[in-house]
Amino acid sequence: MSELDSIVSLQQTLSELAAARQRLDGIPDWMTELHSEYSTRKAEIDQEEQVAEESDRLRREAEAAVADSQEKLKHYQGQVSQVTTQREYGALLKEIDTVKESIKTAEEQAITSIESHELAREKLQQLQADFEDLDQRYKAELSKWEAEKPEVEAKAAELEGKVDELKSGLSRGVLSLFERLYDRTNGDALAEVHKLANAKGTAMWHCGACSFNVRPMIAMEVRGGNILHCDSCKRILFWIEPDPEEEG
Repeated sequence: MSELDSIVSLQQTLSELAAARQRLDGIPDWMTELHSEYSTRKAEIDQEEQVAEESDRLRREAEAAVADSQEKLKHYQGQVSQVTTQREYGALLKEIDTVKESIKTAEEQAITSIESHELAREKLQQLQADFEDLDQRYKAELSKWEAEKPEVEAKAAELEGKVDELKSGLSRGVLSLFERLYDRTNGDALAEVHKLANAKGTAMWHCGACSFNVRPMIAMEVRGGNILHCDSCKRILFWIEPDPEEEG
């Protein structure tokens, strides 16, 4: 196997390995639609739970404010008999009125929060009831996927071994060149040479990645296994012999 053939095989193996790792980190294709529906419905439940929790927190704060203001009211009312001047009496009455207004506001907030909490809990219960069947189906499919994961993990390990083997068979310079291109092109370091015919029927070649023309001499050298670049996108060019039946 030429180094160019090894590079082509390495590119393909790395693509398969990336797909296997992505699958392990995510969900399989056959679960995509179910996962999307599950995530959407679960997000609705989580949001409603937050609404219920927030309204309950506001209720507690309002009730605490009521209790605090009532203590202040008792304190001020206890001072009424102790004032000695009209001015002190007027100031105390003003404080009492302010506290009473605070109590009223806090009580209204508590009532509003209780109503909001009850509505959220009712909606949450309905959402959870509707979610039960979907949750069971999702868990069943997830369990199925977990049972399949070891096979995918074994395949990924096999591909990793193949990658190491292919890399070890390449010269340092060629491997370094491939890895630089692989990183720069986000895993797409190679480009197939495509053959076309112009209006006169003359054979022409171009880069399969960027469609830039490939000179006939370059195309023939690539076909012979030489490692050459596209003059435009700089990817390593490779050649796949066409199927005789397709050519015919």
